[in-house]
Amino acid sequence: MEAVAAPPPASRFDLVVASDVVYYEALVDPLIETMRFFVKGEVVFVMAHMRRWKRTDKKFFAKARKLFDVEVVHEDPPLEGWRHGPVVYLFTEKKRRDKK
Repeated sequence: MEAVAAPPPASRFDLVVASDVVYYEALVDPLIETMRFFVKGEVVFVMAHMRRWKRTDKKFFAKARKLFDVEVVHEDPPLEGWRHGPVVYLFTEKKRRDKK
């Protein structure tokens, strides 16, 4: 995937919010690249997610956890007839660990 170069935004932001963006497996890599572009320093990515596609979810979270610290900040129980409830995740830039 080609790196995207863009001028800095006219105004600063602290938060990127998304919902139901992990859906098609072919779009996992572009989503991860978009997150890498925006989630730097103090900028956080908050994502509401409903588990639907085991393979796609597994691919997304495996890649995301390599690049970001991932934390569950809220989880609803499943509605009647559903196996999973919606989950809200917080993604932050992975903390660098100093090697000794």
